[in-house]
Amino acid sequence: MEKELAKILETEHLEHLAPKFDEQGVTDAVLDQLEDTDLRELGVEKLGERKRLISAFSQNRDIPLSGTVMVPVGAGTMPPDSELAGLRLDEFEIGKYPVMQEEWEWVRVWALAKGYELETGYGTGSAHPVTHVSWYDAVKWCNAKSEHEILEPAYYMEGKPYRNGEFGPDGSRLITWHKKANGYRLPTEAEWEWAARGGPLSRGHTFSGSDHAEEVGWYEKNSNGAAKPVGLKTANELGIHDMSGNVWEWCWDMDQSGSAHRIRGGSWNHHANHGTVRYRISRSPETRYGVIGFRLARNR
Repeated sequence: MEKELAKILETEHLEHLAPKFDEQGVTDAVLDQLEDTDLRELGVEKLGERKRLISAFSQNRDIPLSGTVMVPVGAGTMPPDSELAGLRLDEFEIGKYPVMQEEWEWVRVWALAKGYELETGYGTGSAHPVTHVSWYDAVKWCNAKSEHEILEPAYYMEGKPYRNGEFGPDGSRLITWHKKANGYRLPTEAEWEWAARGGPLSRGHTFSGSDHAEEVGWYEKNSNGAAKPVGLKTANELGIHDMSGNVWEWCWDMDQSGSAHRIRGGSWNHHANHGTVRYRISRSPETRYGVIGFRLARNR
């Protein structure tokens, strides 16, 4: 049996499952790609055992689930082929990965005890992007993470840090952004696109890090019908993963309707062309879908 697999089964006291993995020739190299459906097909019948294994397989990877890796993005100007062409951006930081399920839950539990209202969110495994989170959820969670790390929250309502409530398709205008705060926030749409393009290091790729979608993203033709753990595909020029495909990501900005916020990046359930660095759509801020998550940003 493979070394890492044997170690995980022993640690989780699930050695009795070893023959199932041996029979199918499961190797250490694919452990972090296994999902609940895969384990069911392998014959792991108990839900609790499958959840423990998915968590263990994810944590076996070099990704800090309870912390956020932020990547510096240098200043620059949006290029001519962007719908935001000519817009100047200051330097900022952005998450190397979209926010993951375990990180979401870790902060959420702390936040609930401090008076926040936050939905559970959903992710197939610890290192999968969290989904089923609204724009309101994402903004409140940013504030919670900031307060937990003793940083200044970025978002306010009636002069107080925004911690509670959702206000329908039009109510997100009630939330104000303190632009000089040092806490976590959503990227602006321009920041998201600039980072996806590779910032000052951009090589002008169609997708985030490549001209070939399958190299950098999960979409309808290669996802097998589900989101995947973060970081499995090639990073872009800045070392950022999953900005094409896997899950759409909320941005701060509203579109011209004034009642929907931009989401960018495409998803595991959409055509690869939705994952280009230029593609733009919007959704109402109370929307919760299995294809929408988010990524953190922060001032430098």
